[in-house]
Amino acid sequence: MAAVEIDPACVRALGLTLRRYPNIQVVEGNILELPVATLVPPPYRVAGNIPYSLTGALFVQLLEQTPPPDRIDLLVQEEVAQRIVAPPGGWSLATIGVRVYGEAQILLRVPRTAFLPPPRVDSALLRIVPAAEPPIPRADLPSFFRFVTPFFQARRKQLPFVLARQRHVTRAEARARLAVIGIDPIRRPETLTLVEWRQVFESERNG
Repeated sequence: MAAVEIDPACVRALGLTLRRYPNIQVVEGNILELPVATLVPPPYRVAGNIPYSLTGALFVQLLEQTPPPDRIDLLVQEEVAQRIVAPPGGWSLATIGVRVYGEAQILLRVPRTAFLPPPRVDSALLRIVPAAEPPIPRADLPSFFRFVTPFFQARRKQLPFVLARQRHVTRAEARARLAVIGIDPIRRPETLTLVEWRQVFESERNG
């Protein structure tokens, strides 16, 4: 078992607290920069109560590990957890960023009153179970995320608005391209499923 802590004072305190447990290794370092998969032998799991400002970057760091964890349990801001487990219609780029790698569920909600001093937000324990292989090949993921990101930067716009700008075509042409693969052109980015995003991505890459 390994525990990661960036604060040297906390590392020393943990070393004293856990000195009776030789199976626990306390690692001083930035979790966003550590090769987590090398800290313990696979299969392994990741659990933690993290600074909420790290949530998005930490998801990426953990899910891109080789090999990835068998399971990730993190206490995060409830609003973020709700977005990640949301059905299509309420998706964000963060939703896709997690769901492309695996399944997510909220295990329990933690009210702000459970902490002292209480924070300004409620929390939730989010579980992510990475898939053995993502539905989009790993080699294509950087291109896939570059493709979908602009859509969510204009998430209130209909799909042809961004597609036309990306592909340097008219909106009429963008609407026609979507219609060919069975995507209603009046839809907005947050309503597409992961399967539909893959359809759009592959159609435009191969078109």
